[in-house]
Amino acid sequence: MTATSRRIGLALSGGGFRAMAFGLGAMRALHDQDLLSSVRVVSGISGGSVLAAMWAYGPRDFDAFDLNVRQLLRKGLQAELVRRAFNPAAIARSTAASVEGAWLGRPRGFSRTEALARALRGRGLDVPMNAVNRTDLDTVITATDLSRGQAVRFGSKVSSSWSLGRITDKVTVADAVAASAAFPLLLPALVRHYEFEYRDGTKTRTKLALTDGGVYDNLGVTPLLPGRSTDHTAHVYDLDAIIVVDSGRGQYRRNPASYLPGRAAQTFGIAHGRAQDGTRSRLHHHAAELNGMLHIYLGTNDRKLPPIADLVPRETIAHYPTNFAKMPADKLEALSVRAEQITRTLAAEYLR
Repeated sequence: MTATSRRIGLALSGGGFRAMAFGLGAMRALHDQDLLSSVRVVSGISGGSVLAAMWAYGPRDFDAFDLNVRQLLRKGLQAELVRRAFNPAAIARSTAASVEGAWLGRPRGFSRTEALARALRGRGLDVPMNAVNRTDLDTVITATDLSRGQAVRFGSKVSSSWSLGRITDKVTVADAVAASAAFPLLLPALVRHYEFEYRDGTKTRTKLALTDGGVYDNLGVTPLLPGRSTDHTAHVYDLDAIIVVDSGRGQYRRNPASYLPGRAAQTFGIAHGRAQDGTRSRLHHHAAELNGMLHIYLGTNDRKLPPIADLVPRETIAHYPTNFAKMPADKLEALSVRAEQITRTLAAEYLR
């Protein structure tokens, strides 16, 4: 492949601010190697969806984008979410929605996740999904519909669910990202009503209860894989190469939890990790059908990497939590530098 002929798909995984910092470092290396300009589709999940949106819908200058991301990571979102979610008006509305939801046996129509959507709107993402600020770039942001257990993919060309069809309403980037980033252990589902048009032309207005896209596909790579058919999905892309920025922690020992909250979190983590491993396996299975594939994995055992001078050790950052709290400067530096180091080394080997 030549630099001008490449059609690259970039997947940015979930993982809260850990994923954003690691993804930023990988994107710096891809930008320096003139690979980022060949990305034709960017797919984001949860924290990766925030990063994807800030790049696709933000300033075209990479340094300005880099600065915006670092400022967000250093400031954090959690304190702002608390202020927005617990002001008197929001508390009253949330309480009413909770009572109504419990009485009628359905998801709340208003929740803390609405505060996340409003915070994202205040950061320039209150624009429609088709308002991409980069030439020849498609976007895909994935959420999970709790009502049906299916992925809902919001995109610059089309937003759809395979069983319901295409969404005909306008979808804002802020809503798509908030839905994708609604980590279920911290944030309730985001409830939205959309009109869908099925393949036979019939239209229905349907309520969705949207939660973290990582529940369905935490790597965000599924819509980029070869062999997908338009008979089953509207998200099919003709790509030469796929780059996956994976902020998973990798394998490590943990002390077994003794009490219910800890046991539930560990059980969720194990099931989630198994699902991620299955997606990684699919990615490597399809590698032979592509002209290039790059898996930039935070959790890679350092001994399995090529020699890298002054490599930031995995152990210093692998246990960084999945949240949107303000990030200490040293952790931001370590996460982004490790991603740069791995990306430069592997890109030189596998995407020449």
